[in-house]
Amino acid sequence: MKKTIIFGILLITTFGCATDDKKEAKTTVKTKSTAILPLVQIAKASKTSFIHKISIQGNIESPQDILLNTEMSGMIQEVKVSAGSQVKMGQTLLVMDASILSANIQELESQLEFAQYMLGKQNELHAQDLGTEFDQKSAENQVKSLEAKLNTLNIQKSKMTVQAPFDGTIDQVFAKKGQLSSPQMPLMRLVNTDLTEVIASVSEKHFKNIKKGTEIKVNFPNYDLKAIRTKVSSIGSYIEPTNRTFTIRADVVNNVGLMPNMLAELEITDFKVDSGMVVPSKSILKNAKNQDYLWVLTPVTQDKYSVTQVFINTIKVYKGQALIEENKYLVNDALVIEGGGRGITMKDLVRIK
Repeated sequence: MKKTIIFGILLITTFGCATDDKKEAKTTVKTKSTAILPLVQIAKASKTSFIHKISIQGNIESPQDILLNTEMSGMIQEVKVSAGSQVKMGQTLLVMDASILSANIQELESQLEFAQYMLGKQNELHAQDLGTEFDQKSAENQVKSLEAKLNTLNIQKSKMTVQAPFDGTIDQVFAKKGQLSSPQMPLMRLVNTDLTEVIASVSEKHFKNIKKGTEIKVNFPNYDLKAIRTKVSSIGSYIEPTNRTFTIRADVVNNVGLMPNMLAELEITDFKVDSGMVVPSKSILKNAKNQDYLWVLTPVTQDKYSVTQVFINTIKVYKGQALIEENKYLVNDALVIEGGGRGITMKDLVRIK
């Protein structure tokens, strides 16, 4: 009797364990069946606008930034401005000693006055047929010669003062009173910061994409200044052979606080479309033949998707977005794999992360 009871207990225990093992096995199979589906991140392909920009370094320059020199040598008599002075066009900035020229002018004026008197007498004699034509022409020539010399001295005297050629600010003054100046010696620097432009050298590979009127955003990384938006005003007609670049210029507006030689960073819009097929650049993969392709998703069930390999032609890539050619297999708002697409095959089903 005892043996029968023990046997029954063992049989029930064995049967119960076997049943539990089957349940566990079924659970494991189900779990594995779900886990083998690749987990991917998705994005949408969309028809939208696309721009491409390049960033290059440039400088702020002023077309009115010059070192002033004198055309004549002489002793500096007076410096009428100092660094920081605001000046107007035609204002006298510096005066040199012109006493010798003034004396020469006075002497010539006296000679000219006498020569004009003699010319008048010769004209009177010629009118009375008493003087010769030779004497009259000699008197005329003497007057013209003295007038020309006097004019030359007056021009030289005017060069003994230095005047501002345009409105601006005196940045530096090098000249000193009592100093002997010469045409080779700079006297002062005059700058007009109201007229500024940004100049940059651009690689020749961008030449076909940058035209007069191309949009530019100018940033100032080293200064607490707002970015300025402007357009290319001129394009150079020469490629620099040493670095294979050409020069662009753009007028700068709202230029408060800008000075020549300030560092600028240019963002140039070299490519723009109003509507095109755009996908995340991370979604574009390459095969062994270096062909670009995307994985496009199609829903199978609520949480499972099939994948289709769609080959594409990439036009431009900028800041994580890629513009691709129109493709009949890729419609607007199509789901594409952005992450986890490597190693997937056409036979796979995937899940969305």
